[in-house]
Amino acid sequence: MFNGFNTQDKKDEKKLIITMLMTIAGLTTLMAQQTHDIKGVVTDKRNEPIVGALVTAEGTDISSITDIDGKFLLKDVPVSAKKVIVESIGMENAEAKIDRPIMMAAHPKRLSLVVEAGMDWSRYTVEGSDTKSGYHFGVGMEVRMSKRWAFRPMVQLANRGAVYNFTEGSYSYKETWNPLMLDVPLMFLRRYDLARNMSIVFSFGPVFSWGLSGKVKTSETGKADAEYDIYSKDYDYSWSGGKHALLHPLGFGMAYGIGVEYKKLLIGVSGKNMGIISEDEGIGEVKEHNFVLGASVSYRF
Repeated sequence: MFNGFNTQDKKDEKKLIITMLMTIAGLTTLMAQQTHDIKGVVTDKRNEPIVGALVTAEGTDISSITDIDGKFLLKDVPVSAKKVIVESIGMENAEAKIDRPIMMAAHPKRLSLVVEAGMDWSRYTVEGSDTKSGYHFGVGMEVRMSKRWAFRPMVQLANRGAVYNFTEGSYSYKETWNPLMLDVPLMFLRRYDLARNMSIVFSFGPVFSWGLSGKVKTSETGKADAEYDIYSKDYDYSWSGGKHALLHPLGFGMAYGIGVEYKKLLIGVSGKNMGIISEDEGIGEVKEHNFVLGASVSYRF
C-alpha cells in the first residue's frame, strides 16, 4: 500500500509540473501578443528626413533615435500605446498615431528683423482738410510670444500731412501741410491660419511721433506764394512776447491694421488716428487730429 501511494503521488506531481509548464508557456505567448515593434520615418514639411530626433512610445520609456534617413525602430512596445512623441532641437514637438506618417514643423524664430514700406493718404479732421498722399518706410523687430501672438515695435519715417482749399468767386486760397515725422508704432499682432503657410494678421497698438521737419506752403489770389517752417520757433505768440512753432513736434495716437501673410511676406492695409499738439494755443493742447489710411508691405528676416 505504501509503494502504491508513492507511485500515485509521483503521477500527480508530474501532472502538476506539466500544467505549470503549459500555463507559463501560455502566459509567455499571451505576453508576446501584447507587445509589438514600431517602425517609422520622421520628416519635415519639405519631406526631408530629420536626423537625431528622439521618438518615444507614449506612456513608456521605450525610445529610439532617428538615423540618417529619418528612420526609427521601437521594440516591444505595449499595444496599449497608441501614439509616439517626437522631439528634435529647433523643431516643435510632434505627436502622431502609431503607423501614421510623422511630420515635424520648425520652431518659428522668436526674434526677427522686419522692414516695411507703404503709401499713406492723410487728412486733418477738425478743420476738414482734403486728403494728401504720403509715404512711410521703416525697420523694426518682431518678438514671437506664441504661435499666434507677436509684438512688433517699429521706427518709421512718415510723410503725412493735409491740404486745405478754399474758393469763393475769383478768390482762391490753398494751404499744404507737408511734415516729415519719426513714428514709433508699438504693435501687437494676432495671426489666424488661412491655409498652409498663409494666415490673416490683425494688428493694433499705440503710436508715438516726433516731427523732424516740414513746411506749410500757402497760395493765395493776389499774393506771392509763401512757405513757413512747421517746427521752427519763429512765430510770435499773439498773447505774449514769446516765440512758438506752428505745431509741437510731439504727437501720439493709435494704429491698427489687417493683412494677409504668406510665409514671411505681409501685405495689408492700416490706419492711424493721431493727436496733433498746437503750440500757439498752449503747449499740451490737442487742437487737431490726423487720420491716416495706408497700404503697406513688410517682410520678416
